[in-house]
Amino acid sequence: MLSQLSPADYARLLPDLEPIPLVFNSVIYKWNAPIDYVYFPESGVLSMLAVIGEDTRVEVGLTGREGFAGMPVFLGVAKSSNQIIVQAEGAAMRIRAEPALAEFRRGGAFHDAILGFTHDLFLQVSQTTSCNRYHPVEERLARWLLMMHDRVASDTMQLTQGFLSWMLGVRNQAVSLAAINLQNAGLIEYSRGNIQILDEPGLEAACCSCYGIPKPAASALLP
Repeated sequence: MLSQLSPADYARLLPDLEPIPLVFNSVIYKWNAPIDYVYFPESGVLSMLAVIGEDTRVEVGLTGREGFAGMPVFLGVAKSSNQIIVQAEGAAMRIRAEPALAEFRRGGAFHDAILGFTHDLFLQVSQTTSCNRYHPVEERLARWLLMMHDRVASDTMQLTQGFLSWMLGVRNQAVSLAAINLQNAGLIEYSRGNIQILDEPGLEAACCSCYGIPKPAASALLP
């Protein structure tokens, strides 16, 4: 996302930017905790989880290098209303919230990129909510795998059954059955902790229509 900036815009941010690894399953923001940094993934995927009660998490959105984490800062909110975790390992640039907000208030390319992705993420969240309500687990799993595949540089993903139940908002048994059905169809290879996509066109044919609806303005940044 930072690549959209002009050299002059990027130069203003550069002294405050620092590289950071994105470690699988690590927590970027805790629920209701202060947002100290804004994260811009260069690779990997961040997952936005809604917190329901003490033990339940459901994914409502994800982002790779087309976006960022820390949107509430630019909306005047200092705390995260979701939990953000690393869904796929990679690397990111991060910047403290104060200089990021100062650059946003200047207007220009950074401001426009932030607003553009904010719109895209709201669209993704609304579509994911509808999808989770109306479509079968197998179709939702196919859609989610394709969305992940769009954001990583590999056909193989490190995904536990428990993680997938969070992502889809269903019990482990439902995730296992859906994954086995996709495997039996020759679309994926499913083993404990890993999923490999074998037939991307076939997986797209098997998923629900929601996969094609949220077309982000920043889609050119995806692999």
